Amino acid sequence: MIEPLRIDAFTRACQDLNSDMQFEYNDVAPNIVFSNTGRRGDPKYFSISLIELTDTLINIKDHLAEYQAATTYDESTMRELFSRTISTNTINALSTVQTLPLFSLINKVIFVANQLDDEFNDKEMYLNEKYIDSAIQYISSQIPDNNEYLDSLTPSSPVDLTSKGENIIFYGAPGVGKSHKIEEQLSTQHVIRTVFHPDSQYSDFVGCLKPKMSEGNIVYEFRSGPFTLALVSATQITEHVFLVVEEINRASAAAVFGELFQLLDRDNSGTSRYAITLSDPDMIEYLNTHAAGLLNGNELRIPGNLSLYATMNSSDQAVMPMDTAFKRRWKFEYVPVDFSSCPTGLIPIPTEKNGVIKVEWSDFALIINQALEAESIPEDRLLGPWFLSPAELLDEDSSFNSLKGKLLLYLWDDVLRHGEKNIIFSDSILTFGRLITNLTKNRLVFNEAIELKLVTVSAAGPEISDAVPVIDNPPE
Repeated sequence: MIEPLRIDAFTRACQDLNSDMQFEYNDVAPNIVFSNTGRRGDPKYFSISLIELTDTLINIKDHLAEYQAATTYDESTMRELFSRTISTNTINALSTVQTLPLFSLINKVIFVANQLDDEFNDKEMYLNEKYIDSAIQYISSQIPDNNEYLDSLTPSSPVDLTSKGENIIFYGAPGVGKSHKIEEQLSTQHVIRTVFHPDSQYSDFVGCLKPKMSEGNIVYEFRSGPFTLALVSATQITEHVFLVVEEINRASAAAVFGELFQLLDRDNSGTSRYAITLSDPDMIEYLNTHAAGLLNGNELRIPGNLSLYATMNSSDQAVMPMDTAFKRRWKFEYVPVDFSSCPTGLIPIPTEKNGVIKVEWSDFALIINQALEAESIPEDRLLGPWFLSPAELLDEDSSFNSLKGKLLLYLWDDVLRHGEKNIIFSDSILTFGRLITNLTKNRLVFNEAIELKLVTVSAAGPEISDAVPVIDNPPE
């Protein structure tokens, strides 16, 4: 029994036969591309699927006696025979205008399927029942199982097949849950995260050539950054991949992205509308090795199953401005201040007339926010519900330390840095040092209006025994 060839080896064998006709196998859809001889101009190319080719061979077998009488090519005889016996409409139509190329194609398929040793003659068909059966059996064996193929496309876990790549920046006040908002929207486990900081560079984000030790020697290899890792992951799987950039405006985002910002323009499929040409040979080699098919030559596009999500807090003093061209390529989703979901915990606060009171975190934050809003402080400087974590509100000591070491510092140094401190704090407090001293000695911290509201919502009422007489301008 003849050992069958793989379809690619079979195609090469057909192409190597002494003939002017081109013979190719298309591995995207199972079909064979072939040409005429090109003797009357440039070659013309045609395609026949493996199913159509099998049907054509079966048609020939059904009329075997007639074809055996016409094994030596004659154009008018073969055109009439093809036209009368071939059942596939497209191949029947092709046979009337490209009779010789179709004859030669069938001849080559029969010749190689039977691995004949004779000298090949383009216009002499090798035809008997055994030969035609072998050709039918071989070509039909190369047709993929359609149900198996479709099953292979069905993911093991639900995937939103309508999703497409997009770029979204989630912005809002500190602690509103921007990162949590992203986490809720991630539909897969294929997530790559990074955080931008003032020293972040293009080479950190994309990758660069770096040294490493190999068998006692220093060698250099391309080390991929999070962006390149996300590209590779999106190429290797069909599910959606997310690249999450926390604090995107703490670095110069346009500089970190470099020419990659051009890729952020998306078409209707989520793929980059415009490509960029890579010039780094090490990155090109890395992508060709780990993400085969991603590059078109040296041209790169973001695939449609890769989304970029980022968080941004515009109130941060260390932020870098984003230029218009960069921002235009992102969608912006505002995350509002919403205390319907937040950590719980009591914060101990000293007051002038009621000693130390205990106030629920959400009540404290809402009172402070109302005072800031009344003075037209921008919303992105307000306290978000998750500004303090559950761990920071775990008990009274944790809450007090969070108030002293985080909350008051943010309000004094960030929110009211260039404003009137007495919007929140007592007029008698002129420095942050005095503020912390007053807090630790249970002395006046907030102004009268804020204190009254805090006492009103306090959880356990005043603890008079803890009260300390308030002294104007107390010593440091």
